[in-house]
Amino acid sequence: MGSGTGAPLSGGPLHADLERLYGIALEEAGLPGALFQGDPAGGTSSPLPAGRAWPASDPVEQVERALERIAATDGEIRAWALVDAEGARAEAERNGGRGPLRGLPVGVKDLIDVAGLPTTAGSRHLGGPRRRVPAADAGCVARLRAAGAVVVGKTTTHEYAFGGTTPPTRNPHDTARIPGGSSGGSAAAVAAGHVRLALGSDTGGSVRIPSAYCGTAGFVPSPGRLPGDGVLPLAWSLDRVGLITATAGDLALSAYALGIIPPPGGAARPAGFEGLRIGVPAGTLDEPIDPCIGAAFERALATVRDLGGEVVDVEIPHGWAGVTAGMTIILGECLDYHRERRGPGGDELFGADVRAMLDLAEEVPAGAYVRAQRVRHLLRGEALAALAGVDLLATPTMPCVAPRADAVADGMVPVGGTEVTMAAAHLRYNILANLAALPCGTQPLGTDRDGLPIGLQWVAAPGRDETLISAMTTFAQSTGRTHVR
Repeated sequence: MGSGTGAPLSGGPLHADLERLYGIALEEAGLPGALFQGDPAGGTSSPLPAGRAWPASDPVEQVERALERIAATDGEIRAWALVDAEGARAEAERNGGRGPLRGLPVGVKDLIDVAGLPTTAGSRHLGGPRRRVPAADAGCVARLRAAGAVVVGKTTTHEYAFGGTTPPTRNPHDTARIPGGSSGGSAAAVAAGHVRLALGSDTGGSVRIPSAYCGTAGFVPSPGRLPGDGVLPLAWSLDRVGLITATAGDLALSAYALGIIPPPGGAARPAGFEGLRIGVPAGTLDEPIDPCIGAAFERALATVRDLGGEVVDVEIPHGWAGVTAGMTIILGECLDYHRERRGPGGDELFGADVRAMLDLAEEVPAGAYVRAQRVRHLLRGEALAALAGVDLLATPTMPCVAPRADAVADGMVPVGGTEVTMAAAHLRYNILANLAALPCGTQPLGTDRDGLPIGLQWVAAPGRDETLISAMTTFAQSTGRTHVR
């Protein structure tokens, strides 16, 4: 999932990688009954009780400050596809500080419908006379408004969410570097201080990758916890809506406000990580990986132990197959979605990188897509088996810090003294949670020597979103790493 035309599959040519999937022994009786894994009961649509809402502040003043910050720095960062200043001011006037979000200004990825604003998906297909202006909010945007948020505008996305660089957006920590993607605009807008909450979408890490690169907190709930209607797809069986916030504490308040997890109640949880078992998948720190990432992750595990947690090794035997299986699924489903746009008059409207990916998708046999879905089913079972003995899985979010834009122009990413494909770098730690339909999150884990953010990822069993967010907030409070800027 890169900005260049390099082959996206890990370890070599497409068909060589697919052959590795065919080498996995699968039980013929173990076919999945459905591609989409449903979510267990949970969450809440109830309003927050007093004391669990966002701090009170005048909505009009909040929106004006957000607009001032955008005007001051977005000329360089370019995190916004559209700023609806007048619409935000009018909504703030009507808001009156209601709901648990109390007029909080928010951004929405330009893949997600906002009534009356164009959804362009970063594509020329949906711009100009072809532009798509929805009459209704996506379900997740309606949920935001019901909680009292004010939509300031649409944040940039890599074209059709099919990439990991989000041009022309720049990383606020170093504008020569990419913000990641495909929700790069949402992460950059939060990291730059324009807003404290933005919506993104995540198919193979598209909330977590830019969050790690930009030093924000990111969270992808269990399937069904946030509505997915009104969101243009990349790969329908993997896509989920997620949140990007300035801090883990902001993330917790936002998740409560949106009914993703219930407000805390009953017996208080023990302080720190006491009683929690944290699993680290075998091979997590295998090369290639930037040395600073490995060192920061080891320090994080030491912190968990100091806070009373137990860290244990776990096995996901076929975890190595995740990148190839995930990319095969993404290529097949994306090609199906864009088939009518291909050919004369349509192909030339795609960016060169997306067009190259769709060309590659044409080479994927139908049987390979089915095989990838079967491997996905196997990986879900292995992930659930690992989680049966622990409360959470922990990994770095990325094997590297945000690369320079000119270093990834060919679709390769420098990692640990070598180069790997963008898919291999970006999906390495992230794709499993999408394939297995698990809640997951990332938070800042300090910086490298140049001040570039490092991310720490948590993954939980289905429906254990609250455990995941509790761990994130506890870790942030205990280490002081609430936000790297």
